[in-house]
Order: sequence, then structure tokens, then C-alpha cells
Amino acid sequence: MRGRGRRAIRRRRRVRRRRIMLVGGMVAFGAHKMSERQAKQIEEHTGVPPEELEDDDLQAAMAELGIPQQELTAEDRAAGAGTDE
Repeated sequence: MRGRGRRAIRRRRRVRRRRIMLVGGMVAFGAHKMSERQAKQIEEHTGVPPEELEDDDLQAAMAELGIPQQELTAEDRAAGAGTDE
């Protein structure tokens, strides 16, 4: 029974996470910002689009592929990046 509840919570988080397009070919997933090319690398590596990965899994894939974490700017936050709503 507990497994179902956790899966439901994870599913809701993934649904709430939006793929935000930023200027210059950048995208943001939750609090992670990267280029379209890097997002495609992650999808090829994991077999799952970055927006559907849990934060821990996304960070692990970024580390394995050597993708640096980029800070979200005030403009990114204004565009809706970094929000789970």
C-alpha cells in the first residue's frame, strides 16, 4: 500500500514540473537549467525525458555526463523556471 502512495506523489511532482524554454536555446526543469543538447543527452542516457526524472535522478545523470549545474537567474524565475506549481 505504501508503494502506491509514493508513486502517486512522484507522479504528481512530475506532472507539476514544467519544461520552461529560456532564451538562447536553454531549458529549465524544476530548478535545473541546461541547453537543449544537454537535455537530449540526458534523455538518451536515461531513456526518460529530463522533465519526467526525479530531482535526484536528474542530478545523478548530469553528474555522470559531466553536465554542469547552472544557476537560475531572476529572469528565469520570472519566466516560471524553478517552480513546481
